[in-house]
Amino acid sequence: MNRHERRKQKKNNKAYQTINTELLEGINQHTQKNFKKAETLYNKVLSAEPKNYEALRHLGILYQDLEQYEKAYNYFIQALKINPNGFQALSNLATIHMLNKNYELAHKCLIKSFEINSNYVPTINNLAGYYHKVNDSKNALYYSQLSINIQPNNPLALNQYAKALIINNQPEKAIDLLKQLNKQSPDDDSYRHNLSTAYREIGEFEEANKLSAEGFKKDYKNISYFLGYTKDKDNVLTAEQVKYYDQLIQKESINLDDKALICHAFFEYFKNKKNFDKAGAYLINGNDAQYAIKSFDIDAEKKFFDILKSAFSKKIDFVCDEHIKKQIPVFICGMPRSGTTLCEQILSSHSKITGAGELDYLAEVLNIRLIQPNKMQINTFEKNLKSRKFLKSARDDYIEKISHKDKNDSIYICDKMPHNFIFIGLIKLILPEAKIIYCKRSLMDNCFSLYSHKFVEVSHQYSYNQKILVKYYKLHQEMMEFWLDDYSEDIFILDNEELVNNQEFVSKKLIDFCQIEWEEKCLEFHKNKRQVRTASIEQVRKPINNKSIGAWKKYEKYLSEMLFEANA
Repeated sequence: MNRHERRKQKKNNKAYQTINTELLEGINQHTQKNFKKAETLYNKVLSAEPKNYEALRHLGILYQDLEQYEKAYNYFIQALKINPNGFQALSNLATIHMLNKNYELAHKCLIKSFEINSNYVPTINNLAGYYHKVNDSKNALYYSQLSINIQPNNPLALNQYAKALIINNQPEKAIDLLKQLNKQSPDDDSYRHNLSTAYREIGEFEEANKLSAEGFKKDYKNISYFLGYTKDKDNVLTAEQVKYYDQLIQKESINLDDKALICHAFFEYFKNKKNFDKAGAYLINGNDAQYAIKSFDIDAEKKFFDILKSAFSKKIDFVCDEHIKKQIPVFICGMPRSGTTLCEQILSSHSKITGAGELDYLAEVLNIRLIQPNKMQINTFEKNLKSRKFLKSARDDYIEKISHKDKNDSIYICDKMPHNFIFIGLIKLILPEAKIIYCKRSLMDNCFSLYSHKFVEVSHQYSYNQKILVKYYKLHQEMMEFWLDDYSEDIFILDNEELVNNQEFVSKKLIDFCQIEWEEKCLEFHKNKRQVRTASIEQVRKPINNKSIGAWKKYEKYLSEMLFEANA
């Protein structure tokens, strides 16, 4: 190497060191939340080296932290053009897709990242978070455990593990872990928030509210704390706090998710303060924002229901010659918010019955979504109904899955997935020994209860549009009339209003339907400490009351579309 070449190499090495130093300093400033300084340093690196993968990627992370998601997305894409196997950028890109509700794209990015580097903890954490988001409890637990196997003391991994424990019916274990994390990092909002959630699910509302109140008093502009704080009826918002959130939901820059959450929190708050006019206005505003995230194709759902009716109007060549003696499924179904959680709480108070909560096992073994399945899933489902082998496999798989939920050597295990009502014909076919309970509630009470609740993600989008909601209720009604024509003697109809007005009589009939002896503690279902993960989480911790009957009348002027459609 001659003198000229040595001089050139030395110059290149010096330039590389300068770029590397500036990048590291940018990351350091970014970590300290000095975003402007970090942005300047990242751009300085890119001026010298436009195709610097790490500078592009960290600029994307910076803009994501600043909630400038479109900019973040573009920088992650640029980074991947330079390095298509950049597993870090793939993981970053997945977080943007998650924020935009593009879950399939997020999953593809994360799986590809994991295939390239199966030991990259941020990707594994993101996979655990993805599966938690879509309520896949098994995979959420698997990936969170994998993450802490690699980095046992990683707080983000431990936090994901705690969240996975919660949805795997291990809230007490999650609480112990989150207490440690909260103690180690008292300023980290996520640990406190998740701990509050875990307490709420086992009915420890005082502890949950205390954590939310502590966080809210420290930082009332934190939306998570605001949501928790407004759940407690005793809490009072100041004029300044109301004004802050009022102005926030009016900003064009606010994302629809946050707007819907804040409006719903205001609805609950003003409802508790008996200011039904304000509560109604926020309810409309919040539901409009939520429905704008994703509309619901009611015509496609009607076609699906018609296909089900057509398929089960014909004889299906399958006979089950086996019989389950223990761990017999009890399917509690009907419209959401029709009393399914209350029904399960009553049943699971019995010593011979385990309440397993809302299980997606039936849809899983049938490989079809319960709400808005796609054409391929529907076509495959129709073909599978003609396969004895498939039907036998679906039965065996379901029985195997539900058996793992038995904690007390129970005779019965409750599967409280409301939308299993669409599969009653199939349940009778492959699980003839199962008990089926149909929870029925009046149209306006049921629809208002749905309309006034904020569900997780976009799981019940039909419930945020008054006309679509009533149309969906009527579709469910027609579907149930179809099943009851054939199976009326095998389905227990649990009328919500009748249960509320005559608790003991109806509860005894319910237990008698299960062919077991009555136990008095079924009347004290509210003392049952089992985990509850539905919108009825607070109601089932209290004795039965009739406050929800006709509750919609307080908001009648806001429900004109619902009333018009109900009377159509």
